[in-house]
Amino acid sequence: MSRVAPFASLSPRDRAIVALAVLLDGGDATEYVQIDKTRGTELRAAAEELLSMELDVRLPYAGTMLRLALEEAK
Repeated sequence: MSRVAPFASLSPRDRAIVALAVLLDGGDATEYVQIDKTRGTELRAAAEELLSMELDVRLPYAGTMLRLALEEAK
């Protein structure tokens, strides 16, 4: 049974939030998204997933994922 990555399992809105937090706040993104009372644990896991990427991959990936999540949310 394959496990879906935390970031991929989020709604478009939540993917946009996590991607934006990672782009703006880097390592502190996990602390900011964890504040959400209902989805904080899921959002933190997704942010940790993105933060585990090398910086030169993380930034373009997060930017692309933010753009795609916003388009999907329209």
